[in-house]
Amino acid sequence: MLSFALGIGTQNTQGDWLEIYYPAPLLNPDASLVAAAKEALDAPAGNAPVSFLPEDCTRLAKALEAAGHSEQAALAESLATSKRPLVAMFLESDQPPQTAPEVYLKLHLLSHR
Repeated sequence: MLSFALGIGTQNTQGDWLEIYYPAPLLNPDASLVAAAKEALDAPAGNAPVSFLPEDCTRLAKALEAAGHSEQAALAESLATSKRPLVAMFLESDQPPQTAPEVYLKLHLLSHR
C-alpha cells in the first residue's frame, strides 16, 4: 500500500467530494494497519476512497487498536463526533488521481515531506 489516510471533508448535494483534510496521512503504511482498516470499512481493492459514518468510527478505532496502531485508532475515535462527511483513502499505486480524495491525499503527502 502506497498510502492510507482518514479524512474529513465537504461534499456537494450530489455527494461529490469538494475538499478533504487528512490530519495524519501515512506513506507506506504498515500492512496490518491497512488490513484492519479495510476489514472494518469493507474497502475494495485498489485506489479507493471509502465514505463512512461517525457511527463506524468506534468499530474502526477498535480494529486499528487491536492491530497495534494506537495513533490512527485515536484519530478514528476523534472523528466520531464529526458533523461533516468522513472518508478513508486507500492508495495502492501511484497513478494519476481519479477522485478528489486521491488529489487531496497526494497534496497532503507532498506538504508533509
